[in-house]
Amino acid sequence: MESQVIRISVRNLVEFILRSGDIDNRITGSMEKDAMLQGSRIHRKIQKRMGSDYRAEVSLKIQCPCEGFSLQVEGRADGIMEEDSLVVIDEIKGVLKDLTHLSSPSAVHFAQAKCYAYIYARQQELEQIGVQVTYCHMETEEIKTYREVYTLLELEERFLKLIRE
Repeated sequence: MESQVIRISVRNLVEFILRSGDIDNRITGSMEKDAMLQGSRIHRKIQKRMGSDYRAEVSLKIQCPCEGFSLQVEGRADGIMEEDSLVVIDEIKGVLKDLTHLSSPSAVHFAQAKCYAYIYARQQELEQIGVQVTYCHMETEEIKTYREVYTLLELEERFLKLIRE
């Protein structure tokens, strides 16, 4: 008998498990739609700048057996690039915050990139992989990146912990 498959996006998984902050949701309606359109435009612009070794919007998914069901975690990595002998997963975030005040990446953004990195590294049998979060100021188009390299084992431990939670 096949178990039921429950699907969840990488973004929804990490946002749910790592939720924090306040519940102020005053940015709604046309402001939210405008921000989403501007964010999509920034994504495409950055992706085009990255050159031929950059693959944009790569669909990834993995199924994890759980008690009585399988959890299918899926989403699209904003970019996958190969630099020398290192594959790097890139998660792009458009922001309005002054990037000089951004001292580290958001835990949720980095967790999202790590999930994509785990899925890709596992599928491609990579021992290590780069994880990058690229922030782009939506008005000035200034860019700030954060990158770390992880082993498949490190990413697997973090990914399975998210699934268990």
